[in-house]
Amino acid sequence: MKTITQRMRGRLIEENGRYALLLLDPQPPKNSPDLLYLRYAFVTQGGEELLFPAFILDDWGSEIKSLKLYDWFNGFAPQFPRAELFGLDAAGREMQRFVRQLELYSKLPCYAYPGPNTPLADGALVEAILLPDKSLQEPVRIKRPSDLKRPLRAARVSWWQVNPTIASFPFS
Repeated sequence: MKTITQRMRGRLIEENGRYALLLLDPQPPKNSPDLLYLRYAFVTQGGEELLFPAFILDDWGSEIKSLKLYDWFNGFAPQFPRAELFGLDAAGREMQRFVRQLELYSKLPCYAYPGPNTPLADGALVEAILLPDKSLQEPVRIKRPSDLKRPLRAARVSWWQVNPTIASFPFS
């Protein structure tokens, strides 16, 4: 089973085991340099498990795949608690949960991978997304940009503007 990924152009910055993503292009062509692949997990109620989705079967048996799944979940999950979400847990094992078993309104943990087929366990949990601004000398915390689409807009991250030459990020 293949989980849903989102291709981005960017660079991961690691500081003491924590990761920030310098986002260079949220919709790059396939042949762009510096490609990363993001996967977003749903959280089960109680926060015990992560589910990286592959597809949803709604109450009528329609299959929702691709990044559209996150829009469907945002718009229809409360109305369809019996819909089934299929995917993988953090260890890469197949799992299935009913929508009613998931946290409907929690932000989505976001993991970055160097390739589209990198195993789930090898992902880096992204805690901050950095948007480039050449005029800045120091990182500036900002609100999430309003023009972003799901699932990136629903990621469990903080948002910053930074100079694109940044080499380390002070998680504070």
